[in-house]
Amino acid sequence: MIPPHQKVIIWTCENAAEQTGLRIVLYLLQNEVNEVFELNTFKAFQECYAYPMLEAEQFPRSSGEVIPDKLLQLYEQCELKPMKFAKRNALSEEGQKLLLNENHLRTWEYGELRHSNIERGDAFIIHCAKRLHKELDTHDYMKAARLIGEVVGHMQQYTGDEWIEYRLRDLISEGIFDYRGDLRAMRRYEVKLKEELLH
Repeated sequence: MIPPHQKVIIWTCENAAEQTGLRIVLYLLQNEVNEVFELNTFKAFQECYAYPMLEAEQFPRSSGEVIPDKLLQLYEQCELKPMKFAKRNALSEEGQKLLLNENHLRTWEYGELRHSNIERGDAFIIHCAKRLHKELDTHDYMKAARLIGEVVGHMQQYTGDEWIEYRLRDLISEGIFDYRGDLRAMRRYEVKLKEELLH
């Protein structure tokens, strides 16, 4: 439905979710003649802000971490060049492979999408729980949302809270965490690490 004269700007960042989206959208546009531009918020931050400012401002892990005013600033300041055919074609082919592949869990490492195993962040969830128990100076239940927020906030690789909660529920079923409350929503239950795992 996009008219052929319409320019297409795809916003992306240095994370698996947005890089997957970029490739799938390019696959969907493979037969279209539209000029396509990529606006990578991570790279745009590096281009638009001087290093002294970057010490105070952290690079965004996802476009969603950038406030709307800053997104507009990046859009207005960055010089966008049409994506070259070779790059567009290569990413489009990757997008097709991603759609056909049965493994839907990916990570973004060294500028490449890689397939990932399901337990990749479990050790970090446990590490954050240990740290929170230590900070709270108690081995009592803590809000699941508090732990999930801690993990999302400190995880180097951008990961959504839905995935972290999914893994937390799996760790509960494996007996690594105890819980109390209603598992239907993260704000309705609390968790604590099994005592033997605290040391």
